[in-house]
Amino acid sequence: MLGNALCIVRISFAPRKHRGSPPRVDSFWNDDVAFRLPDACVKIENAVNLRDFNIVHLRAARFEEPGLSGDVESSILSTPAKLSPRVGMRAVVIVLAAVPFLTSGFAPRREAVLAPRNASGAEVHDPADVPVLSWLPAGTRFRDDRPPADWSDVVLKSTPALTSGDLDTVSKEAFATARRLRLVILADVARKSDAAPYAIRRLGVGLSAPIVGADGGDVVVAATNVGDASGSWSTKERIILAAGSRELGRAKLAAATPTFAILRTPTTCLVGARHETLDVLYAVLVEPASGRLRLFVCKPAAGGAPSVVRELEAPAIVDGPLHVRAKTFAGIPISWSFAMIDVPEGAERAIPDELARLIAPDRLETADARVVEGAFRAFAERPALTPTARAADASAAQGD
Repeated sequence: MLGNALCIVRISFAPRKHRGSPPRVDSFWNDDVAFRLPDACVKIENAVNLRDFNIVHLRAARFEEPGLSGDVESSILSTPAKLSPRVGMRAVVIVLAAVPFLTSGFAPRREAVLAPRNASGAEVHDPADVPVLSWLPAGTRFRDDRPPADWSDVVLKSTPALTSGDLDTVSKEAFATARRLRLVILADVARKSDAAPYAIRRLGVGLSAPIVGADGGDVVVAATNVGDASGSWSTKERIILAAGSRELGRAKLAAATPTFAILRTPTTCLVGARHETLDVLYAVLVEPASGRLRLFVCKPAAGGAPSVVRELEAPAIVDGPLHVRAKTFAGIPISWSFAMIDVPEGAERAIPDELARLIAPDRLETADARVVEGAFRAFAERPALTPTARAADASAAQGD
């Protein structure tokens, strides 16, 4: 190992309180908390040998150990186990001489990466900076008008409600349980500098439940971790939560650019009299200059019904009506299925044929995300339909 580490700089990680036996001498220190660096994750980048000393530049990838996790990049001056006064004085000299290495590392300096700019010199998006999908961890708290600290927007919170179908076969508790589990979508919209355009860095999805008590708001829950904030959960409620989590786990980003993302969520929907799985889409647009977020919810054509695309005012706090279908044996209900009746109400516009083709399940995955974003931006500029025009448009589509 490295012997007695005398000085360490450029350590960047998030330590947790160390547990267990005290660390050995081949450990490193930060904020008076000592940890042993796992041998398996260490890669020696550079080393300089000066008689009794070794200056070593270490790099460790992200790792997880009991009591410790993080990313480590550090430079260590190590000495023999027995340190004489003569050797100690030499250590002081070497530390002073090694300051440039310890503060900047042994590797060559990276060239500065300039932000991309347009012809007029204004900063523009790097096409490679596309948003990612994050699963919200259990315990994340938010309010309808106040996202968590590390998010910028509450995009959607949808509360299910059993409204049609075999309602007489479900218990009163089922109505309450349905309203307890909410689909939540958060967004992290930011810009790299005051001169840079706004961009979507990530979308977050999860299931939340209302917080009991005076604080109010919602907290993200999981079948294995409901926490205390949302109250007690029965075994049946946990089973329902697990089923909802499993279905939501199939969600993915189907298309994304720095200012646009489509979240595809396979959802059980009411199609005619049947319950079928459709790809319900949530499209998020961001205005680069202001950071304003716009939300569109889409349901593709199915069962002879036309595609539906509606714009919801974000944050969209909506109810999601569900249809109940009971499966019986000898007249006794033995299982139930719940299906979305329709996407939430919102501003509706005539859907161009090109947009309808792009959001079709067999096209969306292969379409150029920039083309899909352009189609949505053009669609957003169309005037909203009045209820009469909306009905006429739907009738015409069914006639086709």
